Amino acid sequence: MLSLPSIRGTHPVGVTSFATALPRRPIGALKIRDPRTGKVDPALWLEDVAFTAYYPADSSSNDSKDCKRALWFPRPLHEALQGLATYLGLSKYLLWPLVYLFGAFIRVSSSLQEIISLDNVKIPAHLNAPLLNPLKGVDEPACPWPLVIFSHGLGGSSTAYSQFCSQLAASGKVVLAIEHRDGSGMYCKLRSSPESRNQVTRSLHYLRDSDIAWDDSGMQQDHKPLPLRAEQIIFRHHEVYLIYAAFSRFLRKESLVGLTRSDGSPVDRSWLDVMNTGESIVRFQSNVTFAGHSFGGCTILSMLLTKPMDDYVPIPIDHVVLLDPWLEPFSYPRPAPLTTNPQTTSNVESLAESLEGGDSGNTMNTETSTPKLLSSMPMLVLNSETFTVWKDHFERLENIVHLWGPSGGKILTLVGSEHISFSDFSVLPLFSKAGSRMLMDTICSLTLSFLDNNLENALEGCESHMKKMEIQIVGTKKDGKPKQKLLGNKGDVIVH
Repeated sequence: MLSLPSIRGTHPVGVTSFATALPRRPIGALKIRDPRTGKVDPALWLEDVAFTAYYPADSSSNDSKDCKRALWFPRPLHEALQGLATYLGLSKYLLWPLVYLFGAFIRVSSSLQEIISLDNVKIPAHLNAPLLNPLKGVDEPACPWPLVIFSHGLGGSSTAYSQFCSQLAASGKVVLAIEHRDGSGMYCKLRSSPESRNQVTRSLHYLRDSDIAWDDSGMQQDHKPLPLRAEQIIFRHHEVYLIYAAFSRFLRKESLVGLTRSDGSPVDRSWLDVMNTGESIVRFQSNVTFAGHSFGGCTILSMLLTKPMDDYVPIPIDHVVLLDPWLEPFSYPRPAPLTTNPQTTSNVESLAESLEGGDSGNTMNTETSTPKLLSSMPMLVLNSETFTVWKDHFERLENIVHLWGPSGGKILTLVGSEHISFSDFSVLPLFSKAGSRMLMDTICSLTLSFLDNNLENALEGCESHMKKMEIQIVGTKKDGKPKQKLLGNKGDVIVH
């Protein structure tokens, strides 16, 4: 059976992909040259936004009886293969046998039920299943499902973290995993606005620095540490705010929203159910959680350090979960959380200047005095061993988290973990390493304890697996620097 591990939790999990088309407009100054025609056009176009929702599913509904599993690998296969090959820097012909095997047969698991044949056994409460009403089948007072917004890393997608997102959903949360359309994922299909005269779809593969026409972009490559990533962060800000706004309007039953399922079929009406008080069964107006991995963690951090862009409505963030956040796109050494200073500006230009290392400091707060923090919400950082022994990077991370205050940020490192340990790639059948499932379970368990405001008790409960940080030199890298590892057993937790 080629399947990702089944999900453990209170509720069965549903998976539905959503999209909404937008009037097409370029974002940023980057340009890209068509290798066939030589024509130079904007590299990043905002023309639609998309996300995959993971949520508690109503397994008793007739609509869920014949639900299939969602495909894990993007379709069509040859397009996704091209994007993956570009990301890895390999020929797509070398990857074809592997990608065909997994792309054709692996499905996202969201049921405790074991399966024999993925092609003909139907799993209840899975693809496009109705959203469970929290009032159903409970005698005690129920609350709306909390909302989590998740941002993927480089080479990722809205399904590449299905294990993490599904575990949160199984515990009673609605997770919106964004499918970023900024060229940071391996592949996505874009569609133009229904109002446009020539409604078309086009493919977007992973973008590399070498794809950018720097001479024609009006930018110099040395202005930013990672200029392409800095522009992509700005693009991602737009996506997050637009998705939150579209999803909120949808739940409020406002007309002409344009939010549809990615396959074009109507959205299940269960999403519009309400509590006894008349509020939505999804809690979107308060206590929203931001989460992200790697470049997604960088995206989340940059949003916490800025005011909403343009005319976007602020998102009521309550908790923050950063999985191995990657900080290199930030050029400044020690950004601070946003202050309550009403003079702080929030336009795109000042954000770009901050990412470039400009000295205006208008958007990204770099004050050295003690500010009154808006970003005083709890923050959990789960770091891999790989990123923790990366000394310079880890010191920058500690500086940033320290500014969240004594009761704000907390950093935990999982001994024996790698950067991919937070994604589905670590638990792919036939290729997962020993202990990968245990690490994924630990990541999800710590995250859920944190979101339930019970992290300290959870850490006390696993005291036998707690370690102090001890580093051992185990060799020499190719660049001559010492190769380091953390002492301890795989899965041990280091509290910094």
